[in-house]
Amino acid sequence: MIDLSTFADEIKKLESALNEAETILLTAPGVADGDSIGAQLALRRMLKHCYPKAEVRIVNDEPIQDRYLFLPDIQYVETPETFWASNPVGHFDLGIIVDGGVDRAGRVREIYEKCKKTAFIDHHVVSVQFRYDIRIVEPTACSTTELVYHLSQLPAFITPLSKEFCQQVYLGLIFDTGFFRHSNTTPEAMELGAKLLRTGFDFTRVGERGMLERTFNSLKLLSYTLARAQLRAEGKIIWSTVTQDTLRSFKATDDDREGIIDHLFLTHGIEVAVLFYEMPENKTRLSFRSQGAIDVARFARSLTEHGGGHEKASGAMLDIPMSEAVEWVLERLEAAFESGLFNASKKKKR
Repeated sequence: MIDLSTFADEIKKLESALNEAETILLTAPGVADGDSIGAQLALRRMLKHCYPKAEVRIVNDEPIQDRYLFLPDIQYVETPETFWASNPVGHFDLGIIVDGGVDRAGRVREIYEKCKKTAFIDHHVVSVQFRYDIRIVEPTACSTTELVYHLSQLPAFITPLSKEFCQQVYLGLIFDTGFFRHSNTTPEAMELGAKLLRTGFDFTRVGERGMLERTFNSLKLLSYTLARAQLRAEGKIIWSTVTQDTLRSFKATDDDREGIIDHLFLTHGIEVAVLFYEMPENKTRLSFRSQGAIDVARFARSLTEHGGGHEKASGAMLDIPMSEAVEWVLERLEAAFESGLFNASKKKKR
């Protein structure tokens, strides 16, 4: 059960900052996923309803993935290029980052740190420390959009449950719970889902477009990547790689790798799945999924400050090429099984 009364002081500070703000920045880390884009859009709708005179801009480091282009208000999401073209000064009265810390905001970090006041709204347990003026982090929330929804129903921020608002919240809800099948699914999350559906938006379209739809090239990429999967640690670890050459050979995009990690993870007997994704400039992006034996959020953070997430689903960005990253990460993951250093709390597996 989410109890926002524990954040009474932070919510008062947020209300005060919003009352004073003429310009507001909304952002999230890296490539926006279903929860972070849903949270940003829902938060924007809340702010525009409660503070209609304020200028609210959503600026993310990377362009929105095609699968989310159907969402209401998606046209308001910008990248730094389009933002700087229309706002060369780049100063905001209030900056709000959701679903992950400013350490992962990329080029938007510079804009965020210039804000007169900063706020952080999230549900992840692991995050880098930063001097946020306002910090509302609730790990019991199944998604950041669930947290934004509860904020939007407080007397200070009461927001109508329009079809547009509800489908933005719903996308984040189903994204982070995996259609209500992951272990972070709570009775309250299911009840919220039902409440959102009663407004009558096309939830089938939201689920299929935002979660399931794939391009033909992504199917070929998926097949190739799964065929190259390997096992480690006596079958406890499964891993595979996606290189830039592979993307080019299948004419695939960054978006097309979405969901590959889940196919690896849902393999009988696997405890942890790892997908290595080659990035430009000799960097490597990691995705982890865990059945619960290893807390992959803490493990990801042990690799780099640019790592973290959930106990059973996390990611990281390494400043080393993939040729070096694979064995370096796998050796540490095998050692984690042997040492028990990153054992997760004893909870029922998914």
